[in-house]
Amino acid sequence: MVYFVGAGTGAADLITVRGKRLIEQADVIIYAGSLVNPELLAYAKKACEIHNSAHLTLEEVIQIIERAEAHGKMTVRLHTGDPSVYGAVREQMDKLERRGISYESCPGVSACFGAAASLNLEYTLPGISQSLIITRMEGRTKVPEKERIECLAAHRASMAVYLSAGMLEELGRKLIAGGYDKTTPAALVYKATWEEEEAYVCTVETLAAVAKEHGIAKTALVLVGDAIAHQNYQKSRLYAPDFATAFRKAKEPQTVSDAAVPGKTEKLDIPSAKISLCVISFTRAGMLLSTRIKETLIGRLAVELYTKCKAGIVDAGRASIQAYAGEPPVRTENTDAVRRVAGPVGEWAGQRMREKSAILFIGACGIAVRAVAPFLTDKLQDAPVLVMDEKGNYVVPILSGHVGGANALAKMIARKIGAQPVITTATDLNDVFAVDVFAMENGFAIENKDGIAKISAKILAGETVTASIETGHCIALLERSGICAVPYPPAGPVDLVITSEKIAFDASLVLRPKEYILGLGCKKGKEAGKIEQFIAEKAEDNGILISQIFAVASISQKRDEEGILAWCLKEKIPFLTYSAEELQEMEGDFTASAFVKEQVGVDNVCERAALKACGAGGELIVHKCAENGMTLAVAKRQW
Repeated sequence: MVYFVGAGTGAADLITVRGKRLIEQADVIIYAGSLVNPELLAYAKKACEIHNSAHLTLEEVIQIIERAEAHGKMTVRLHTGDPSVYGAVREQMDKLERRGISYESCPGVSACFGAAASLNLEYTLPGISQSLIITRMEGRTKVPEKERIECLAAHRASMAVYLSAGMLEELGRKLIAGGYDKTTPAALVYKATWEEEEAYVCTVETLAAVAKEHGIAKTALVLVGDAIAHQNYQKSRLYAPDFATAFRKAKEPQTVSDAAVPGKTEKLDIPSAKISLCVISFTRAGMLLSTRIKETLIGRLAVELYTKCKAGIVDAGRASIQAYAGEPPVRTENTDAVRRVAGPVGEWAGQRMREKSAILFIGACGIAVRAVAPFLTDKLQDAPVLVMDEKGNYVVPILSGHVGGANALAKMIARKIGAQPVITTATDLNDVFAVDVFAMENGFAIENKDGIAKISAKILAGETVTASIETGHCIALLERSGICAVPYPPAGPVDLVITSEKIAFDASLVLRPKEYILGLGCKKGKEAGKIEQFIAEKAEDNGILISQIFAVASISQKRDEEGILAWCLKEKIPFLTYSAEELQEMEGDFTASAFVKEQVGVDNVCERAALKACGAGGELIVHKCAENGMTLAVAKRQW
């Protein structure tokens, strides 16, 4: 029996479970050595006979299979990607059929899907493209006349071009001649999903230049189409809240604003959330690089572009320069404005730091350091700051790498544009437990930040770190990270304590769970200052620290309420909103209001929203209190 097995795109763990099992069972493996990752051969049993087909003719491959069949052995013919795409398998199957040898196919992940995963790309964006064309340039293997690149380009659909990395100048000309605009987004992905993968986003016109710059002449896939830019597309009707299916009733959308939640890099669909990465450039090359970065991050992070460069209009096809006086630029369709910063860079940086925006300087590190230095406050509060060279070779997080998420952001940007992230935090370099990242990811407030360095130092020195967690809560996650658990409450000094109890401990670091949800309602346009004062007073009245607040919750009509959003942004607290229908489904003893129900469709907002945001096991601990057009309730979530 012969099995044609797709080896996947390159990474050894991207083979299918069935494919791996067949390799493990094979008596003979014939693999495409020029493209298949040899790490896959480690799955083979010791007695397996292995042949590299890169050195064989078709007849020699068939002879090996015939010998295996004569001795009752099972053969795996291991092809790169998926055998059905440029696998040259049909001619092998025909010869096997003529010899009466049985065979089956096992699919694999083709390179175009590995490349899409590397770029987090969706080929079939509504309103942009609903088709994916898989093709190749004509070389020694001819292509049918109607499948010439120029003919296929006329569709302007998403396109994946295989086996053509050595003909990129000609490919670019043919794509443009066929119908793609020269500024149409394109990507060059070398050895997709391999350890040595390189991915570069460019345009159809610059494909050849990018390949030459990075020395890529083979083993690369070319992707073409407006879908690569992730912009100007229509949302899928499948997930529209008013779209009913057999599995879901139509309803109003739930909106979640992450309001600068530490470490978050996902842009959520709230125009007024004001969560952004602000990029500032100083040269024409840096300005062009900033537009490229914005294109690659569309759909993941809101990116605002600024420049100190005095050059004229950027000729990147999509960006224009406008004077920046603190107001948003005028935007036209298919145009991403770059705002010119007329004043000192330090003033610009200070405003961004106060807004808690992430900042990326495309220029010298010295410029960035001098610009942000006067505005540094606290390692747990400072905005993330990164620096990148104008050629896009390196991206360096220089401030708030862990809690602010600068390290994660640097890695994302680097991966998207083919740069090298330069990470200098010791715990990342040594791939060990980082307590501040642990706190951020699990919803804990850090009580004494000096303890972060003490615990990190012990971990890096290979010393035992002890932790005590309030009774009734799981410590398995810490134990998997090599942390030694001790009983709670600790009888003596301990490195880490995690508890909601407001008592003192002899500990290097104390983490308090953010266990409170504020349900909030207010009249439209309520001033931010009054909302802040109201929350502060009610929190103090109930013995709640702002650092213990996990989220603010309200009804979906309030998702754009500027006063609430401003407070959440300032305090780095998520703002969650729910439809009237979702709130009405909550069960409990709520303070009902006929007026509120008439206005928004549910008899109580703050209590229901607070309990809804808790999830399972939540408890309403402060019922509705009202003051000056504002209402507030508090629920306690399980942690």
